Amino acid sequence: MPGAGAKGLEVLSAGSALHGLRPASEMFARETGIAVQVATDHGHNIQRAAMRGEADADVVALPADMIAALAAAGLADRETTVAIGAVRIGAAVRADAPRPDVATMAALRRALLAADAVLLTLAPTGDHLTQVIAQLGLADAIAGKLARFETSTLLNRHLVESAGTGAIGFGPATEIHAWRDKGVAYAGAIPDEVQVVLPYAAAMLVRTQAREAARALLAFLATPAVRQHFRASGVE
Repeated sequence: MPGAGAKGLEVLSAGSALHGLRPASEMFARETGIAVQVATDHGHNIQRAAMRGEADADVVALPADMIAALAAAGLADRETTVAIGAVRIGAAVRADAPRPDVATMAALRRALLAADAVLLTLAPTGDHLTQVIAQLGLADAIAGKLARFETSTLLNRHLVESAGTGAIGFGPATEIHAWRDKGVAYAGAIPDEVQVVLPYAAAMLVRTQAREAARALLAFLATPAVRQHFRASGVE
């Protein structure tokens, strides 16, 4: 294991991996003396920057298909790839609101009809939920109470600060859990019939000048103690 004198690491993480990665990186830094800076951006922005050779990072954490694409392009080291886990789409409500049942298609339909506001992001998960709403035959019924937000952070902030207790939002489980101490509650995952399970992984970029430290961090992310941080953040 590299010692305290080793070069610090720069990590770029998509949002859904971020909430487990930060405490895991802090644990790694305490145990090894290697500083780790974790920055975040939309996954597609990180992938595009890495594809152009412009990503300022030693390690990236992204949806697994993006990691595979970087490895296929010779930009990420396939041998260092470590699975982080999978993230499901779930429902969010204010912490002081009743928890709606969204576990079955019938229950999800009832929850959408009963809500006085339906909140989605402009990300692919939000696009998917608009398709689910149409599949349930509720596009017209929901149109007047539907609002979309650029990011899950903006959605959650609106839920806490502006929405009523009858509002329901949808997004990655990790983004909802990140607000559990800020006034947002997780109501559960949407039904398997319309669920999107997105696997995440991390890998070393081949451009790194800190290969030994990057490999050590990635190996550390696969250990049972670290997995607990990801599970607590909503990663399965």
